[in-house]
Amino acid sequence: MIMTPSPNSVNRFQEALLRHFAERPDTVFCHQVAAHGQTAITWRELEASCGAFASAYRKVGVEPEGQVLIFLRHVPQLYGAFFGAMLAGLTPAFMPCSSPRQDPDIYWRSHDQLLRLIRPAAVVTDAETHNEMKAAGLALESSAVLLIGDVTPAMLVSSPEPESAIALLQHSSGTTGLKKGVALSYGAIADQIESYGNTLGINDRDVIVSWLPLYHDMGLIACLMLPTYYAIPVTHLDPFHWVARPDTLFDHIVARCGTLTWLPNFAFDHLSATMGRRAAQWDLSGMRAFINCSEPCKPATFDRFLASFAPSGIRASQLHCCYAMAETVFAISQSDLVNTGPERIRVASASLDRGCIPTLAEQSESVELIETGRVIDGLEVSIHDQGGRQIPSECVGEIGIRGRFLFSGYNRDPERTTERIRDSVYFTRDLGFMRDNHLYVLGRLDDLIIINGRNLYAHEVEAAVHSVEGLKPGRTVAIAWFDSRIGSETLVIMAERAASNERPDKDIRHDISQVVHSIFNVMPRAIDLLDEGRLIKTSSGKVRRKENLERFVATRTGRP
Repeated sequence: MIMTPSPNSVNRFQEALLRHFAERPDTVFCHQVAAHGQTAITWRELEASCGAFASAYRKVGVEPEGQVLIFLRHVPQLYGAFFGAMLAGLTPAFMPCSSPRQDPDIYWRSHDQLLRLIRPAAVVTDAETHNEMKAAGLALESSAVLLIGDVTPAMLVSSPEPESAIALLQHSSGTTGLKKGVALSYGAIADQIESYGNTLGINDRDVIVSWLPLYHDMGLIACLMLPTYYAIPVTHLDPFHWVARPDTLFDHIVARCGTLTWLPNFAFDHLSATMGRRAAQWDLSGMRAFINCSEPCKPATFDRFLASFAPSGIRASQLHCCYAMAETVFAISQSDLVNTGPERIRVASASLDRGCIPTLAEQSESVELIETGRVIDGLEVSIHDQGGRQIPSECVGEIGIRGRFLFSGYNRDPERTTERIRDSVYFTRDLGFMRDNHLYVLGRLDDLIIINGRNLYAHEVEAAVHSVEGLKPGRTVAIAWFDSRIGSETLVIMAERAASNERPDKDIRHDISQVVHSIFNVMPRAIDLLDEGRLIKTSSGKVRRKENLERFVATRTGRP
């Protein structure tokens, strides 16, 4: 039984939740799949869990609008802890837990900084993770710590919130520094979901299957908030289990008659590299879309995936691109799911400098780009020069976004908010251009490498190196290093060898140099080959360029 003071004042997202609790109590809200088995959670069970957590927050004294950080692994309590906080008038955020694949010192150090900055009202976790936090000396003194084992059943009493209220925080993956808390209002979330849902043509036959972690915008919005709003069936796989058992994604797409899934570049490549030989055992022809949501999407990734899974019934028309970020809740542009697939163009690499209009080119010294589709309703894209002035959209420049579901600012960081939002335009620090009303994303300004006056996009260099035999797919980083001996920036490549590699390092380095020089007319100054797992990445799988550069420099100076 739900107790709520005034249903008419509830915002659209809370209203949808309360309506689903009342109208479909015994329908499955979510199938949660873990290494040890799976759990079907009904809307009635979700309501009960929300009630238990909402009551627990009140018992430990969390005030309205208090911020709640949820450090939980893949357990059923994830959903009640999150939605229970929203229904209690609080502001939740999913956070990643530590894993064997991450450097524990880097992980806990970054989160200690975050906790000291925002001082959340409550931290939700389990006993094991709490012990890790205490051992690491995390700043928990000002936060109520709520262990899921102490949460007891209680009736749900919801707190109606206006559309303008902050519903949740999304934290960036922290590729260039401290994680940024993106504050999103209920109105912005509902507007985004409705616009993106219309773009996708969401219908009652859709089923979402996902392995994505909920602390990342792709998993949180596309694979939790959107299906919750529309009451679309969703299956969530344990992210860490999926990495070890990537076949589980296809198993559950087939078992649940899945129609939609979102994947970053590395996940497409991981599936191609590990599951391609078994492709014929799955019938994936019923999928409406595998949506690549990376900045930027890579055409070669689609080519490998299509070649690997053609025996599964995969067609080019099922592979799509989306440009998205937490600051706009999620999607900015999306390729048309009705068409044969996103358009590709090949352009001269030299024409991708800022202010230039990209020119079509042949194979030599050119790169292939893939569109991310048209901008969704409710947002506008503009292109800007280095001074922030708007330039023709056909020119390469920084992508600016304005619209009705732009974020409300960075949590407790007004200086960064003012820096990034100017005259109602959010400056993304992504470079791109428009062509025939379709958006092409080139890469991050922070990842732009300038060598001898040439602009190189780190991801393009990394994509080119991907073809070299003996390397682990998706485990390459291109970075700029100022070499004091020659007084200029130089290109450094760091790449992981594949575990099965038997090629000599000198042959791999030779091939890397050849492919980079042939495409970009630049020779790498240094090439470091590493064992698998040695590159430093974020919790969402993105390369930490700063930390990898620091590691490279340390090896050159003899520092530990």
